[in-house]
Amino acid sequence: MNPETREEYLEALYKISLKEKKDRIKTGEIAEHMGISSPSVTEVLQKLEEEDLIEYRPYHGVELTEKGREEGKRIVRIHRVLEVFLDEFFNIPEEDIHAKACELEHIFDMDMVDDICKRLGAPSVCPHGKEIPKCGSERCPIETED
Repeated sequence: MNPETREEYLEALYKISLKEKKDRIKTGEIAEHMGISSPSVTEVLQKLEEEDLIEYRPYHGVELTEKGREEGKRIVRIHRVLEVFLDEFFNIPEEDIHAKACELEHIFDMDMVDDICKRLGAPSVCPHGKEIPKCGSERCPIETED
């Protein structure tokens, strides 16, 4: 499985778990969220389980492990910080910001994103009004220097 696919699934699982406020996520929910078929989802879930990112039980659904939850949170943080960055510094139509952030989120590491976040003044929400997960630092949101 390529790294982008892995990250897209973990991001989707994290978002669904927050939105639905539940731990177990059905395969059909994942397929619907991602706009793909259920058999495609099952194949990837088995691979994510091998990496200890999820616990998958056929016909019962998926649950993120602590490792998977942290990875999903990291990916969502990168995506939403990049949305703010794109909104602030580029003349990109609002309806295209999400897609552009999706393309970029796979090439930025956390140090780069934390630096961008700091330079943006530690935003707490993305342009779509969704909360940006905290960075995990004791000083999060990252303090800007005066």
